[in-house]
Amino acid sequence: MSTSISQPLKPALTYNQQIERLKVIHKLTISDDALALRILAQVNYYRLSAYGIGLKKASNPEEYRDDITLEHIFRLYCFDSEFRNNIIHIVEQLEIMLRTRISYYLGITYGPEGYTDVRNFIDKQDRQGQSIHSKIMESLKREIQHNKNLPLVKHHLETYGGHFPIWVAVEIMTFGNIASLFDIMKTEDKKEISILFGTSPSHLKSWILALVEIRNICAHYNRLYNMPLKQTPFLYRENRKYRNEQNKVFPIVLVIKRMLCANEQWESFLKDINKTMNKYRDVVVLSFIGFPSEWYEILSAPLINK
Repeated sequence: MSTSISQPLKPALTYNQQIERLKVIHKLTISDDALALRILAQVNYYRLSAYGIGLKKASNPEEYRDDITLEHIFRLYCFDSEFRNNIIHIVEQLEIMLRTRISYYLGITYGPEGYTDVRNFIDKQDRQGQSIHSKIMESLKREIQHNKNLPLVKHHLETYGGHFPIWVAVEIMTFGNIASLFDIMKTEDKKEISILFGTSPSHLKSWILALVEIRNICAHYNRLYNMPLKQTPFLYRENRKYRNEQNKVFPIVLVIKRMLCANEQWESFLKDINKTMNKYRDVVVLSFIGFPSEWYEILSAPLINK
């Protein structure tokens, strides 16, 4: 960790000092100090302040608009928490589906340990010139060591001498490694996997990368509301107008719908996010998550077959 600091760190503030700072410096409306203290004891001041982005005065970026209260910002935090919970459950189902279909295909095509042989893949290198396949294998070894006390890992270490068939390995690999494994699969193999999701390899690659990013955001309790995302999932023609400059979450929700073929899991997910959106409709700015005003009609409409 670097010890070079360009300016001194700010001193720690008590809860009461935090409340005073919000009132005096940031002009945030706080009508109940006791409630404010409970909120700040529940949610870190630094985390909570991120939900105030976009709610400051145009004339003074330090001060909140007159209509913004601490309760308003706290409700945005609560919305984000519930929205992430809605999303992580559906992404988890897609992640398991991807692990299942990739492992099944590789196991049937190349055998239980065929995934360990770089000759069964495209031997791509990263920017530092290291084989991506070897990086995946090294990461898998670390995950095995880290999870050596898990029953399935312990069983294969003790019973099979540390040999892990692909259908077990995919349960240990990180989702990021699953994305990398798909990326280095041979062209014909990627096509076979993509067909299962009714799309092309280039589309599926972008979808997986987007799912990895949003899954990691949700799993680590990071902010999703009003947060620009790095990955840009490919969308079909009828949905391209919903891509936005900051790449917010709505395009990924469209991808989830298509990957699930708008099935019963999708219908349940749509019901959940509709409930969450209605609960917090008084504070949520739809554009901050990339949702158009007619988002429900778009998500509930039948899929256009490809």
